[in-house]
Amino acid sequence: MFVRHIHPGSPASRAGLREGDSVTACGDSLLGDWLDFCMHAGGHSVKLVIDRGGASRTIAMTRDPSVGWGIEFADQEPRVCRNRCMFCFVDQQPPGLRDSLMVRDDDVRCSFFQGTYVTLDEEQAGEALSRGLSPIHVSVHASDPDVRGRLLGRRGPAPVMPSIGRLSDQGLEVEAQIVVVPGINDGPVLEETVEALYGIPGVKALGVVPVGLTRWREGLPVLRRPDGDECSLVIDLLGRWRGRAVTERGTGWVYAADEFFLVSGRDIPPPGYYEGCSLESNGIGLLTRTIEENRRLTRTGSGTVCTGSLAFGHLSGLLGSSGYEVLRVENRLFGPMVGVAGLLSGGDIVRRLAGSACQPPVYLPGVMFNHEMQTLDGMTPRDLARETGLTIEVAGRLSELP
Repeated sequence: MFVRHIHPGSPASRAGLREGDSVTACGDSLLGDWLDFCMHAGGHSVKLVIDRGGASRTIAMTRDPSVGWGIEFADQEPRVCRNRCMFCFVDQQPPGLRDSLMVRDDDVRCSFFQGTYVTLDEEQAGEALSRGLSPIHVSVHASDPDVRGRLLGRRGPAPVMPSIGRLSDQGLEVEAQIVVVPGINDGPVLEETVEALYGIPGVKALGVVPVGLTRWREGLPVLRRPDGDECSLVIDLLGRWRGRAVTERGTGWVYAADEFFLVSGRDIPPPGYYEGCSLESNGIGLLTRTIEENRRLTRTGSGTVCTGSLAFGHLSGLLGSSGYEVLRVENRLFGPMVGVAGLLSGGDIVRRLAGSACQPPVYLPGVMFNHEMQTLDGMTPRDLARETGLTIEVAGRLSELP
């Protein structure tokens, strides 16, 4: 495993690992790729066997487990997706975003280690089985192979249920996802898909989300977002399966995205709805968690809290009696159909705050930023403070507000 880059000041740098070294083993375990390294180097100390210029040597590294090792391997790039999904978000992005956002990944290793979703072809299923990767996150969308093939942009069918069944039969678990596209995989198709997944013991959870569409869809299939009535139908359909799952499995099992409740005007579910759910990164259960956090807080601070158009009404209600102002930020980058706070750009924030008489400091949602504290268009909180002339703070949760 060729070392492409060592982060300055990192545990690897302090231990003397160099760019150009080849890591061959971690302790007594031989390494084939970066996932092997991650699986064997999860603790606070590790011994690596490396090849440097044809000579073998051992390097000992130590760290605080909350800190990464600071190593980038040459094979860490995710395997590229070969599908042409009609709703692929990469195809709907404008120029000028971070390079990493333009990667079409479909890598079962990333699915296991980072929680990304894969289409699970036979080769991916075989790798998951041979390496015992569990859980795997799978983009199902439809149990009908022909419908799924259409959604994935294939010329023919794209079956997935046999591969999921193989994983389940060998004791591996799957977290499945359905992206609902009105007129294609909603209604009876959605019912059939939920039923098929429910019948496989290894499918531990199912998240259902509405299709995400931006204004950058020239030359792409004509699609639309589900309207309020259609969102209600999805909630009702999933509710029937939730009732059955609670009785038979002791868990809700299938979870609707927050957006279905917001668009339909339905009440946000209570915390019990999401008990055992691990799908917050898909926009499932975030609002309920926010509401519950706010109920337990006594606020003494003040400032301006920015959010997207989708959650603006609920956040305004939550903070209405506090000293905080809630500012609605329209998504100019992707267009009005995208209302989640996590897809706001730095440019959207700068435009909204320009000339605004908002009360400082300005709190931005943490989901706007990646692990390097950059927005989609590569701006940092410091950049935003410089552009707006305002004090900028980042809050991952309402509980982080003073």
